[in-house]
Amino acid sequence: AAEQALRTAKTEDEMRGALERTIEESDALIRIFNALLMIARVEAGASSVALSELPFSDIVAGVAELYEPVAEDAGMTLTLNENANAIVRGSRELLSQAAANLVDNAIKYGRAPAGAGGAVTLATRIVDGCIELVVADRGLGVPPEDRERVLDRFVRLEKSRGEPGSGLGLSLVAAIARLHGGRLTLEDNQPGLRAVLSLPVAQPAPGAAA
Repeated sequence: AAEQALRTAKTEDEMRGALERTIEESDALIRIFNALLMIARVEAGASSVALSELPFSDIVAGVAELYEPVAEDAGMTLTLNENANAIVRGSRELLSQAAANLVDNAIKYGRAPAGAGGAVTLATRIVDGCIELVVADRGLGVPPEDRERVLDRFVRLEKSRGEPGSGLGLSLVAAIARLHGGRLTLEDNQPGLRAVLSLPVAQPAPGAAA
């Protein structure tokens, strides 16, 4: 874009527009590069990452608060329905990134098929010694045959081509889940997608039900 502008731009406005597009493309490449670096780091075991015992409910609440205005700007609602209290052993940075990626993905692709807004819900629950973060939307969802494939790098379904993104968000969440001894699964929300991030509980949080 920059080289083409140098050859063809005839006015200051055309040059400024080309510069803005170049900056946007550069920023997108940097985001992809950083995401790939983080995935590689996580898949290598992220040995330099400090792990500690963390109240997962605090991480989820913080992400919900951060993304509520983002959802509102997109004409959608974001609701934290239930937030179970449990301690997990992990990296606050990486677990926050995983939760944020799931919410961001739901806001981008969870719009109702009619195009008139949409709703994203978050909830955490304790199941068989694990705490699960469930992020659900009411969009078009992901066909059963594609739910494993979309966790791979750079995979984007045809219906999402028009949305911004690199196809790395869910693969990063899956890698972070594996690092923490957990897993990421995608389910049908009838309609929409329900992403479930499951992590082993280190210990019940103070005041949590047994």
